[in-house]
Amino acid sequence: MADLVIMPRLSLNEDTSLLSQWYVSEGDTVAAGDKLFCIETDKSTMDVDSEFAGTVLKRYYGDYSVVQVLTPVCAIGQPGEEAPELEMPKNEAEAGNSSAAEEAGKSPAEGGKNESRNTAAAGAQTESGLQTALGLGKKGVSPRARRLAEQNGITEFQVIRPSGAENRILEEDIIRFMAEGRVPEVRAASGGRKTVRLPKIRRVIAQNMLHSLQSTAQLTLNSAFNASGIQDLRERFKREQGEMKKVTIGDLILYGVSRTLKEFPYMNAWMPSEEEAIEFEDVNLGVAVDTDRGLMVPTIMAADTKSLKEISDELKALAAECREGNIAPGKLKEATFTVTNLGAYGIRTFTPVLNPPQVGILGVGSIDYMVKKTKEGLLYYPACSLSLTVDHRYVDGGPAARFLKKLCENLETIEEWLEQE
Repeated sequence: MADLVIMPRLSLNEDTSLLSQWYVSEGDTVAAGDKLFCIETDKSTMDVDSEFAGTVLKRYYGDYSVVQVLTPVCAIGQPGEEAPELEMPKNEAEAGNSSAAEEAGKSPAEGGKNESRNTAAAGAQTESGLQTALGLGKKGVSPRARRLAEQNGITEFQVIRPSGAENRILEEDIIRFMAEGRVPEVRAASGGRKTVRLPKIRRVIAQNMLHSLQSTAQLTLNSAFNASGIQDLRERFKREQGEMKKVTIGDLILYGVSRTLKEFPYMNAWMPSEEEAIEFEDVNLGVAVDTDRGLMVPTIMAADTKSLKEISDELKALAAECREGNIAPGKLKEATFTVTNLGAYGIRTFTPVLNPPQVGILGVGSIDYMVKKTKEGLLYYPACSLSLTVDHRYVDGGPAARFLKKLCENLETIEEWLEQE
């Protein structure tokens, strides 16, 4: 009897998933653990592996299909075995053909008007120079396609290539358009210009940042610590060529943050509403990762319980998954505090934007030489800049400054911390 591969549920809030790409065809032989297909979400893609060995008897969906979670996607069995027949949702192409048939059944006069309108629309050119303007009304877009478009902020249907009967836009056309991530290039008579359609991940980031600034009272404090000790420790790891040789200065800072937050529980907190805040025992450290698709923030769970090497190794693995686009959505959640590092780009200080409901985010800047007065005279030293943004509704300037001051002290003596553990 054939085995059915089920579309997994990636999160409790999702009823459907996008099957973006198949890796196997009907008739292929697969082993348990082989990749079958890819699922795409707002921020990542994830490969689904086979739990069964055998022959792919039937694929119930094609590429760029929206599939109900916990429903069959394909059947795997023995060669020649019949695949189970399932009652599938009505195909949108059939709906498009039905619509065309209804159109064909109208009177010659009505048909002539529609044909004239379609001809005029197909030949129209907008002022911006688009060659594919269709002048589509509700009849030119299937209900499922329109609903998906509205959910993703798509309103200009004329830039989408239709694949249905009589230039009707179907759901798969919207999905394909979102996957491409941009509209055709537009050229003006006076020179060149390009209109870029924001990919969904960019729109999600934009919405989150706008919500953050509108819903919280953000205050940013700037400071710096003497980085000579942390630099010396990093160089020692490299010279010794042991298991710590890949530990970076950024890893050392994450380690220091995870330990310092334990002393300041009000910084390791969420403020989900105006009436309450939640302080956490575990430090779930979110770390901003720059990728080609946009900013992503994976979480090192219970970072305060992990060694420096464990933090370093886990971050490298998470960052690789983010950049490859196959990180599981669950790894991008539950952070209680976030660290974002722009030091490699030569940025000294900046204003990190909170990731609500978190009440704190730390920005790490570059290491530049500074001078300060000491009892022994002027000290010329490498200083690493830190920028701390807090939600002023829950954390006042004084408590935030105390946390930042202690963090700087801990980072300047981080070797002592490591020796104690």
